[in-house]
Amino acid sequence: MILFVIRLKAVDDLNRMMNPYAPSISNPTLRVDSREAIKARVSRPATALIIMASIQSVFVAIYLVSAVVIVVRGGSVADDIIGLAVGCVQFICLILIAIGAAKLAFLESHRLARVGSLLACIPFITPFMLVGIPFGVWALRLLADPTIRGAFPDCDSEFSQARV
Repeated sequence: MILFVIRLKAVDDLNRMMNPYAPSISNPTLRVDSREAIKARVSRPATALIIMASIQSVFVAIYLVSAVVIVVRGGSVADDIIGLAVGCVQFICLILIAIGAAKLAFLESHRLARVGSLLACIPFITPFMLVGIPFGVWALRLLADPTIRGAFPDCDSEFSQARV
């Protein structure tokens, strides 16, 4: 029995070296496919995407509000119409990234989580140019896992059976 516990601890240490974010094997109270374990796995990329999209959307909103102030004061923004269009599209995409990340964190909507993660992988739309891409890829990799996919209520029944 002691040999088994030592061997299990060695396997757990090896798994931690390969993936420090993996749940512990030696913890018998936390099942790998439980809803809490799945939420723990998706919380890090979801939180990173929410924070980055929120901060970047504030900067884009300041740019858009300043353009509105210029127009209200009688100025012209005709020379920067392309920048305003790009800013509006980026603002909408950042909001979708934040909503999708929140849906990922609470395991509410697989589709919105996937849309937010995909948008985070597109350069110039992703928060902070290129910093959001690794977090979008990380979220997409987690969303492709059948146990995580089965935790969402809007997935097919074949994936929902994976968590039973």
